[in-house]
Amino acid sequence: MADVVKGNRTVQQGLQLNIYPPEVRDGVKVVKLNQKKIEQQYQKWESTLIGYVIGGNPTFKEMLKFAYEVWNSVTTPTVLLHDDGYFIFIFESIEDKMHIVAKGLYTFNNRAIVLKNWELNFELDKEPMRVMPLWVTFPGLPIQYWADKNLGRIASYLEKLICTDILTSQCERISYARVLIEMDITQPLPDELNIEYPDGKIMVKIVEYEWKPKFCQECNQFGYPNGECKLEK
Repeated sequence: MADVVKGNRTVQQGLQLNIYPPEVRDGVKVVKLNQKKIEQQYQKWESTLIGYVIGGNPTFKEMLKFAYEVWNSVTTPTVLLHDDGYFIFIFESIEDKMHIVAKGLYTFNNRAIVLKNWELNFELDKEPMRVMPLWVTFPGLPIQYWADKNLGRIASYLEKLICTDILTSQCERISYARVLIEMDITQPLPDELNIEYPDGKIMVKIVEYEWKPKFCQECNQFGYPNGECKLEK
């Protein structure tokens, strides 16, 4: 890491900026950003994941080694470390990023790694690492409800869906449908959902998770559930 910051303030090597006077609105100076440049930066960062090790504090070199050894099925991403303990993984392509996300849960020294898609207006120092992709299965879901628009409605009952696995998309494993969904892991995860069938009946279907993170809502810490708070007297 020392090599990265060595000579960081050398003027000749820095980005040379132009002067753009701020606008004045109702007597207040306002910076107006260039929308085209924002879109260009978005394209640059859309193959990025934000990572956080629950209950752990790995070094930059340790996480770089992890990315090189564990994510060896894709080109090793560029790894950056934020002062607040977040890691930034910049992949060579969106396909590489989605390949890693689709593989499921990763651990570092037996501690879960939360991976989150980078999004427009994401602020590292303000955004809590509370939303992460989880593989969710719907066991016993009738195959006639597996069309993309209906499966999308079912998955949207939970949170922001990302995609299904290949076997679900091709209907080659019919015992359950499997969907990758971004969910708020600081909130209780639903164990069931209500589906209205074509005849008007409301059926309750089971929801299962490949991994359920433990989160204490009393102290807002990961690693243990409600009722086992480490801060309780």
